[in-house]
Amino acid sequence: MRVAIDHLVHFIHRPPAEATELFRQAGYHAVAGGRHEAWGTWNSLSYVGLSYVEFLAVEDEALASQSDNPLIRQLVMDREVGEGLGQIALRTTELDAIAERLRAKDLIVHGPVLGSRKREDGSLLVWRMLFLEDPNGNLLPPFFIEWQQTDEEREADLRRRKIIAPHPNGSHTWQSVGYAVTNLEEASRAWQYWLDCQMGDVFIDERIGARCQAVELAGASIILCEPIAKGLADDALHTRGERPFFAAFDSATDGLDVICNGTYIRSKQ
Repeated sequence: MRVAIDHLVHFIHRPPAEATELFRQAGYHAVAGGRHEAWGTWNSLSYVGLSYVEFLAVEDEALASQSDNPLIRQLVMDREVGEGLGQIALRTTELDAIAERLRAKDLIVHGPVLGSRKREDGSLLVWRMLFLEDPNGNLLPPFFIEWQQTDEEREADLRRRKIIAPHPNGSHTWQSVGYAVTNLEEASRAWQYWLDCQMGDVFIDERIGARCQAVELAGASIILCEPIAKGLADDALHTRGERPFFAAFDSATDGLDVICNGTYIRSKQ
């Protein structure tokens, strides 16, 4: 299936405007998002190209705690482990076909689910989501999203609204999202099964202390990381479990920023 990283969900337990300001201080362009009124949540956003970081927080405890949306349930449950990266959303234009394909693999599929968000200017943004459970494994699968507009229409609209804009620190392209795993071979088999995707060669990344393998997607990759030494991957696995723990961007500057317990890596290209 052809999918791309749409966004990385960063769970926070503070008003999204605070995360926006911290991101701006690190040299990223970031903006207010809006409210998911049916779910009791609100967000802020930082786009690098057409993919983005979403800072997601609970605004209405009563609504959020009663939500049947798997992402909102995860956000509420994750308060026990604190702030940090929580989920990956993959963009597609074939959501119904993907749902059929996943059900044929005996995976548990929720949706498609209609989603919407009221922007700060009152306009309504609409999309559909698909959530996945793998009864044969412990890994958290990504979820899928299909926007009402085409990529070209969305990008033009987001640039017009200055939601997509240059980053002062020079970040310009998504490179990868790192995902901590306990067993690299098992994780690789699971992602291949879910996505019917190509996998890169296994390699050692000494910067994060891990054996790694890339899930090759359109554009940026997801890097599965099994810790082999003390370091960033090991810390992430032991504090937050098997889930995303860093985002990496091609940039005009080198740097590593830890913001609301999420790690953002810039590599000069």
